[in-house]
Amino acid sequence: MNPRRWWWRLGLAVALFAVLEVTFVATQLEPDALRLGLLVALGFATLGLVLDALADTGPSWAVDAVRPVSLTGQDPRTGRNLSLLEGHVTARVPDGALQDRLVQLADLVLRQHHGVDHRTPEGLELLGPEVATLLTGPPEHRLSPTDIDRCISRIEEL
Repeated sequence: MNPRRWWWRLGLAVALFAVLEVTFVATQLEPDALRLGLLVALGFATLGLVLDALADTGPSWAVDAVRPVSLTGQDPRTGRNLSLLEGHVTARVPDGALQDRLVQLADLVLRQHHGVDHRTPEGLELLGPEVATLLTGPPEHRLSPTDIDRCISRIEEL
């Protein structure tokens, strides 16, 4: 905000007040000086605020800092998987999201390498009894980090 601009506005307001006062006295309207001064001040203040609000301030060189969603060097998929793992380990009540993701991963690997999925007897045999139980068991069971590691290692070995 430029103070010089406000001084110009104050000068114009005083000049307008003087012109109106002289005009009203000359036409014998007997104006109340206080009310006329307040009306002129209110009009100029409103006009000044509107002009300042609508004025083009020019380009802004402020840059908002953008935080990456995932860690440096991580792709978004790895970041989502890491978030899913952290959420499962720290949640009060575990949900089935991690188990669903592990089932998807196991099905993907089983289909690509063997042409079966985890629901077939061949798929269950390839996964092994421990991983098959983890993937087909109730989702309310919390998997420990060791169980998660064994399950992912077994899926990678397929």
